[in-house]
Amino acid sequence: MLNQQWLSTFITLVELGHFTQTAEKLFMTQPGVSQHIKKLEHQVGTALINRIGKRFELTEAGMTVYEYARDLQRQQQELLTRLNVDEPFAGECKIGCSGSMAALLYPFLINEQQTYPELVMLLEAGPNKRTIDGILSNQLDLGIVTQQVVQAELVSIDIGKQSLCLVLPKSVAGKPIDANINFELLSQLGMIDHPDATFYWQQISSAFFNSDASKNMRKSGYVNQLNQILLPVAKGLGFTVLPEFAVRCFAQFEDIQIAYIDNDKPVILFEPLYLVHKQHRKLANRYQRIIQLIESLVKAD
Repeated sequence: MLNQQWLSTFITLVELGHFTQTAEKLFMTQPGVSQHIKKLEHQVGTALINRIGKRFELTEAGMTVYEYARDLQRQQQELLTRLNVDEPFAGECKIGCSGSMAALLYPFLINEQQTYPELVMLLEAGPNKRTIDGILSNQLDLGIVTQQVVQAELVSIDIGKQSLCLVLPKSVAGKPIDANINFELLSQLGMIDHPDATFYWQQISSAFFNSDASKNMRKSGYVNQLNQILLPVAKGLGFTVLPEFAVRCFAQFEDIQIAYIDNDKPVILFEPLYLVHKQHRKLANRYQRIIQLIESLVKAD
């Protein structure tokens, strides 16, 4: 790497065109300026200036090095400027959450980017563990999870709740299904699995059914795309568990139903939501609006 001090002296010399003036501006001696130029020429392996009495002319190599040095100087200045400016409406927003939360949040994030084009929304949908791992590895800055994180490197803030519900088909093979269910009926149907299904089902089964029996629930399918999870349920191929806001948005809602137990008790369970970020890594200003947006959406649902 070329010596930065020698390059800086060379830039000043070229722009002032005089060794004495360069020495005065840089608080150096004239021999000191000459030494910097000679050392830089030795480092690049060729002459950079042709000395003509008290004047000089740049060689072809000198012009190339000068242009390079000026570009490098500009890049460094731009970097320092960016480091010292924390714009509230510019930069990458790297966020992780579940697929169902992503479906709720993403349209609003896109609206933010449309309003402020210098924002770049990067949303990673996945289970809790992937979100937490992403934050720990600095691939994500902010996450939304359903379990309080107890790790020294992370901060988790309770922002509200989401409702999980057990979803049934309206009919199987043309035969209507009663929304008032029991564990035997669920076992016959089988569960349509998805990345968060096991975690969601464990919570529902612990609250409403025999949790030991639920561990062996038969799987009747798997899909990892949120907008596809309820399709096999609507076709009568199984049940699943999803946040209620994802269920209410399903285009074929008339073909599914939220399960009930004991005739009038819906199988719905409220689970907490937590914002997670690194303890000792301050979030950029642009995340403040994002956090406000997330909190408002959670409260609305």
